[in-house]
Amino acid sequence: DFLRYLSSINSKLLGASFGSTVAGSTSDAGPWSYQFNSPTSITFDSNGYLYVMDFNNERIQKWFPGANFGVTVAAANMYNPYGMTINPFGNIVVADTSYHRVISF
Repeated sequence: DFLRYLSSINSKLLGASFGSTVAGSTSDAGPWSYQFNSPTSITFDSNGYLYVMDFNNERIQKWFPGANFGVTVAAANMYNPYGMTINPFGNIVVADTSYHRVISF
């Protein structure tokens, strides 16, 4: 098991054992599927897939183990999404900060 944490400065997700990048790139922040722009929250589903809240890109990306890029699973209709979780039914539940609401996908 690894301790995983977000680096919003470098816009990537790190694993604490070696400080290796497990999602995102080591380059500048950006909108591409391998980049983040201020990741703020992570969660895992029951299959172990990683979900990353990408604050400034206003999207949620799903990362498969060993993948070099993420798949956008939720975007649009969010404004400054900040936190998320996956409920027991498998829905992604998001704190949509600037719209002052909680939404489910």
